[in-house]
Amino acid sequence: DELRKIFHNLRLHRPIPANAIQLTGGEPTLHPKLVDIVAAAKVEGFDQIQLNTNAVNLSRDPSLAKRLRHAGLNTLYMSFDGVSKRANPKNHWEAPMALDVCRKAGIGIVLVPTLIRTINDHELGALVNFALNNSDIVKAINFQPVSLVGRMPSKQREAQRITIPGAIKMIEQAE
Repeated sequence: DELRKIFHNLRLHRPIPANAIQLTGGEPTLHPKLVDIVAAAKVEGFDQIQLNTNAVNLSRDPSLAKRLRHAGLNTLYMSFDGVSKRANPKNHWEAPMALDVCRKAGIGIVLVPTLIRTINDHELGALVNFALNNSDIVKAINFQPVSLVGRMPSKQREAQRITIPGAIKMIEQAE
């Protein structure tokens, strides 16, 4: 009920009501009422409903993807740090299955790699190729520089941080 009120208030905003919403959290696919939440957002009039997820649970339960799409989900904002197991340990094995599940359900995907020097910077070209090879379902890549503020000394942070201009240069230089 509280989410319905929030969705309603977002749609009442003037001069331009919100037309898109991203559902996130820890891992939203763990929420037992996620399908109902997506449906409530759709009922309130959101045109674009996006789910921020690692997609592991979707790869394990294809029916969840179908139910989410039927409820109104348009896009997965999917964590995907690289094409190798080393660069992407959190969903390396599940990501291809998640793409297939979303392909069958009609849900578009935005890949979201968190860029970290020495971890996945050598895979930027491969990430772009992966997206191109799945362009029927992958609609974009949102490169996200790591934010390690407060978690490590600034010298170490600067050694691992990649800026967006730096990422563009790396992609241009990739084979």
